[in-house]
Amino acid sequence: MKKKVSFLVLLSLAVSVCFGQFREVNKLKKDLPLIHDSLQYVNTLNRLGMLMYEQNIDSAFSYAKKARTIAERLGYKAGKADALNVIGIVYDLKGNLQLSLRYYNEAYNLYKELKDTSNVVQGLMNIGLVFNETHENKKAIDFFKRAINTGKTLQRDSIMSLLLCNYLLLYPEQIPKDSVEIYLDKARQIGIKFKDNRMLVEADQIQGLLYLQNNERERGIALLQQAVNNGLAMELSYLSLDIVINLGDLYMSNDTAKAVKYYKRGLSIAEKSGYHYYEKFFGKKLYDIYIARNNLDEVQRYSEKLLKLYEDEEKFANTSGVDYIDYALKDQELEAITIRSQNRQILAIVLGILFVITAITVIFTYRLYNLKKKHGLTLEELNRTVQLRNDKLEVDHEFNNRLVSILAHDFRQPIGALKTLATVLKDADSFTREELMELVDTMEHSSNISLEIFENILQWIKQQLSGFDYKAVPLPLKELIDEAIQPFSLLGKDRGLKFVNTVDPAIIIYADKELVQFIHRNFIHNAIKFSPDNSTITVSASTGNDVTVCVQDEGKGISPDKLQLLFNFKANMQYSNEKEKGAGVALMICKDFTEKMNGRIWVENNQVKGAIFCYSLPNIR
Repeated sequence: MKKKVSFLVLLSLAVSVCFGQFREVNKLKKDLPLIHDSLQYVNTLNRLGMLMYEQNIDSAFSYAKKARTIAERLGYKAGKADALNVIGIVYDLKGNLQLSLRYYNEAYNLYKELKDTSNVVQGLMNIGLVFNETHENKKAIDFFKRAINTGKTLQRDSIMSLLLCNYLLLYPEQIPKDSVEIYLDKARQIGIKFKDNRMLVEADQIQGLLYLQNNERERGIALLQQAVNNGLAMELSYLSLDIVINLGDLYMSNDTAKAVKYYKRGLSIAEKSGYHYYEKFFGKKLYDIYIARNNLDEVQRYSEKLLKLYEDEEKFANTSGVDYIDYALKDQELEAITIRSQNRQILAIVLGILFVITAITVIFTYRLYNLKKKHGLTLEELNRTVQLRNDKLEVDHEFNNRLVSILAHDFRQPIGALKTLATVLKDADSFTREELMELVDTMEHSSNISLEIFENILQWIKQQLSGFDYKAVPLPLKELIDEAIQPFSLLGKDRGLKFVNTVDPAIIIYADKELVQFIHRNFIHNAIKFSPDNSTITVSASTGNDVTVCVQDEGKGISPDKLQLLFNFKANMQYSNEKEKGAGVALMICKDFTEKMNGRIWVENNQVKGAIFCYSLPNIR
């Protein structure tokens, strides 16, 4: 007989059972209650199921069933696959090959999903072994070949020795005769490499059968007897039973007594281990032998035994013949009911704890939401601030570029004029006194313009470089205006100009004195420059939310095309005369100072005549 289901018991765990099996089982049983890790607990249950099938198949089924239930609850696919494999072994040994095939196939699909190549190989092999038992050899050979092709990529090749040995035992005709020894030698090398004593016992079995095929009967029988003794010594009952069958079949033709001895020995091992299939096999063998001998007592004995076996098989089939998924769900439902019954008293405590945790989570989430919202607002404000600063930096950068351009242009012309006049003065003898005085006046005028521009720019640069920190202080506005007019009194007197300060003495302006006086002096100076002789320059002020100061002259006013561009340093202004150049730079600086004090500056033409320059600052009360 070539029934090699014995080797598929290595399916999920890929381990060998050796002399220490009994000790390992006892140790695992002792350690099981102490394991707190759920996954490790499932693995231990599956390991016990794999080890116990040799000793007590019902215990193996109990461990596997429990492992499957827990693994499904945890979503632990590897543990579930291992448990399904053990359950498949149980159904196989109990003779229900259809259910066995279902469980093996489900385990195989899970291993494939997990990309566990080693166990995929074993799954293919096990399915092939079941098809061998059902005599569907074409399908069996196909699954063995698929397993061999898949296993070529394995780094750990212990499973391949198992696969090759089974293939040699079941279908030696599929392997070329000159390759049989190579396959067997490779399997033996793998067994030695991984210290797999089970594999070495199987290799001896295969070698013994090869001896028998080559007509080396005595040598083959001796090796088979050695293999079965080694297998039983290592408690490898299932493996040993196949070898016992080999030996019994050998003696059937020439020594029936020895054959009966081996069959009875096999039956005893099968009954002890609960291997239903082998009980039927050995019982039928012995029944047939005693029928041939006409030994009615023994015939009756083994017929009763076989009848009981078939009744047990039918009972088992009726009990376990439900769909395996239904079985798992029902088993899981029973366990859930048991757990609910045992934990009913602590359910209220658990719910209370969950309520507290939920409340804390809600509070924490709410606070986190508020914090996130506040952070978002802060970030938004920072972004606005950064954007404003970037805009200011861009404006300052453009102003600086414009200022450099103005300096290059406005200083070059008066200085160039001075150079030209100085060159002309070298030939002073060719000029009359009146012409010389006119040249000197021109030089003085150019120098004054350059000095005015230079003074204005120096004042602005001082504020820029000194790390200006604006602090508004209360100042009497009328006194500031009088103080700003005083330096220009002689100039005004020479030209017959009249200064009128109509500011209410009670008005207080909040500003930086140095900056606001710069603005006052420039407004007054511009009014003087563009006012005709014997005219009036008026300074007025009004209060409200802002304090507004205006300086009005009686000149020609400002052309409309220049009115909107006067304070825009980006504009390319065309000046009509030297007076406008000096005033242009000063007004740009006045605009910068006004903005530093959080105010605004503007200019407009008077409806009658002249221009009105104004600025306003916040009225802090």
